[in-house]
Amino acid sequence: MNRVLFFMLFFPLVVTAQNVNDTGFIITGNIKNLSENSIVYFAGNNENDTIAKTTVKQGNFILTGKVSNTDGRMLIFPAANARLFLFIGNERINISASNSSLEDVVVSGSSTQSDYEQFIYQIKPLGDFVNYFRGQTQSAQTQEAKDSAMIMLNTAYNIYQNSIDRFITRRKSSPVSALVLDYSYAIDPNQDAALLEKRFNILSGSAMQNRYANEVKHEIEKARIGAVGTTALDFTQQDTSGKNISLAQFRGKYVLLDFWASWCKPCRMENPNVVAAYNEYKNKNFTILSVSLDQDKNNWLNAIKADHLSWTHVSDLQFWGNEAAKLYHVESIPQNYLIDPNGTIIAKNLRGDELKEKLHEVLK
Repeated sequence: MNRVLFFMLFFPLVVTAQNVNDTGFIITGNIKNLSENSIVYFAGNNENDTIAKTTVKQGNFILTGKVSNTDGRMLIFPAANARLFLFIGNERINISASNSSLEDVVVSGSSTQSDYEQFIYQIKPLGDFVNYFRGQTQSAQTQEAKDSAMIMLNTAYNIYQNSIDRFITRRKSSPVSALVLDYSYAIDPNQDAALLEKRFNILSGSAMQNRYANEVKHEIEKARIGAVGTTALDFTQQDTSGKNISLAQFRGKYVLLDFWASWCKPCRMENPNVVAAYNEYKNKNFTILSVSLDQDKNNWLNAIKADHLSWTHVSDLQFWGNEAAKLYHVESIPQNYLIDPNGTIIAKNLRGDELKEKLHEVLK
């Protein structure tokens, strides 16, 4: 996900009602102390994506043009080394400030900018509290301090989540709602992807038509890969003897798709549990397909022998560039998926006794 979400989140803004200009946008500015004849840019996704530009005359400027949607964009004053984030579409916007630092900037004319302002002053501080108490929990030196920080974290997290739900429910068609969801996933990427999708499905109209909505869609699609209840994606790699092996070859059996590497200490520590589960259930329609993120074939083969991993192993010896790992968005190992005979993922990341317990449940 693109994390350059809010180039200038912290400018204080005052916003009034929207006045839509169907023919395009008009940005009228009056900012004191701007250099005469200095350039003002209105930019899109990045500073090089120039939509319109003009020059300053006695502190005044007018920018006109047309955009295809309502989205977050940047007003850039190179001579003053200043930037202003605007969440607008084809509207008439007025901007004023008493100096080029934009410390007291006032923006009027856009309801979406007003929505953005609500996000900045209501939701983002709550997200900051969540991050703060999360850090306090992780750095606590005593159990008492950790418990205290955890109480505060849970309280802040619940208030923060409720604020997101209220925002998007009241602003289902606001493009800023997509930004709010993108932000929520950016600061909490381990949140339940199903919750992100549920919230995203509430949105409609213009809320679905900007880059933040596209980024949320991408995260949802990414989260679906390898999710419990989805079909495992097929791939083919070579085994230890150079023979092509595909995941699809194991249809009809329960398969543990296991990502590991010889250099991964947690993987090697987990291997005895995997071996025990394999030995107990290998004659009950269960097998394992291990994908190694090794680079050195000898290290890979030696680890298989040393750990007594007597099942099918494949690798393309491309380290984190392993194509199967990339397909499943594997970003840490060990990682595994339990797949049923129909090719559906029924569990993931089973550790220790969890693997045996799950196999007992499905194979009893």
